[in-house]
Amino acid sequence: MNFVNFSVVKEPAPSTDWLIFGDITDSENNIIGTYGPDGTSLFTWWLEQSEEVQRGFVLQMSYLIAQEIVGAN
Repeated sequence: MNFVNFSVVKEPAPSTDWLIFGDITDSENNIIGTYGPDGTSLFTWWLEQSEEVQRGFVLQMSYLIAQEIVGAN
């Protein structure tokens, strides 16, 4: 899986959301998905995920957060 025309944009304050733009391609550069012409809101995407998917991300993030906590001391 690869990204084409990929970018992430922080929404202006007071929003704390991020928009993701671009196309998702296979190894032969065929478009297999897209974040859409208006991008995909990170927050909206998150809220649409099942509790199981959210838990998986939280577990991954807990490790990254722990690294930041330990590195900050």
